[in-house]
Amino acid sequence: MESSEILTLVTIIVSFILGIIAKKVSWFNNYLIPIQNIIVGLVFALIEFFISKDFNLAISASGLLAGGAYDVFNNIKKMIDEYKVKNDIKE
Repeated sequence: MESSEILTLVTIIVSFILGIIAKKVSWFNNYLIPIQNIIVGLVFALIEFFISKDFNLAISASGLLAGGAYDVFNNIKKMIDEYKVKNDIKE
């Protein structure tokens, strides 16, 4: 199985699981969806490392993780800012 097939399969499974969680948990909104990138990056890097024992490929695959981490922190900041505006909270 090639790495692109593994990435596709991991993305589908993680998206499905997080979709179920998003429907059942009200606080898991669109801003927190980048968590998917983090989970996909971690799972893909681990699978790729165990299959190929190539640490360089696993590290490069975890670029998904970095993008997801940035998005999560950026979106959490947006959520906090919106909450402050909505509830008229001043710093």
